[in-house]
Amino acid sequence: MQNSKKQNQAEANKNIFCAVNSEGLTAFQGESDSSRRKCPMRARKRKAFTLAECLIVIAIIGVIASITVPMLFGTTSDAELKSKWKKVYGDLSQATMLVQNDNDGTLEGAFANVTTMRDKYGQYLNYVKSCDSSAALGVCWHLNDGSSTSLDGTPVTGWGDKASLIINNGMLLRFYYLSSACTNTSRGIPACGYVIIDVNGFSKPNVIGRDIFYIHVISNGIKPFGVQGDDYDENYCEGSTGSNAGYGCSASTLYN
Repeated sequence: MQNSKKQNQAEANKNIFCAVNSEGLTAFQGESDSSRRKCPMRARKRKAFTLAECLIVIAIIGVIASITVPMLFGTTSDAELKSKWKKVYGDLSQATMLVQNDNDGTLEGAFANVTTMRDKYGQYLNYVKSCDSSAALGVCWHLNDGSSTSLDGTPVTGWGDKASLIINNGMLLRFYYLSSACTNTSRGIPACGYVIIDVNGFSKPNVIGRDIFYIHVISNGIKPFGVQGDDYDENYCEGSTGSNAGYGCSASTLYN
């Protein structure tokens, strides 16, 4: 009797096999649920990335990084330049008030020429280098070699060689004298003169409207280029062309 049972079990075992199908799953064939226990449960096959697939993923990441990283750093740089511009404008506004206080509350008659204009501002600015007219280019201000440009990329080759300062944070300031009575309207607003500032010093971008900005010096204070009544209004900012492109960005960058 016992031999008969063993013989029947052997016959049943002949109909049982285990296989792995195309999806990596264990497949069974047998006559009963109990027969299924004779097949070991197999885990799903593990799939690994091929070298080619890894290289494709790395290439895609590289392309995305090449697009997004420069944009990210460009945005950060513009924000930093804007912050520097606002800071130096505040410093110059305070220095202007002090110069006014030394001259009975007005800038009329405060400046006899560009040298006295620079020196009176220099009293209230922490500067590390002072350059006289005819000795400033390449030392305290950019050369006329196209290393600085207007907003549309036009090279600037006509910087006047005027008295200038380099202040302790590396910013460049150059002074233009127009009128002791502060009545010169060659820029649209009656002014004593104007100041040009490169908030990033000799470092790039050296572009008018991005890191180079203009300030009117008027009888009772200062105003950025681009304000109402200025010959260089908002039309001389984004989208403008030529050597004056970017002049009007001084106001919009300051107030926005």
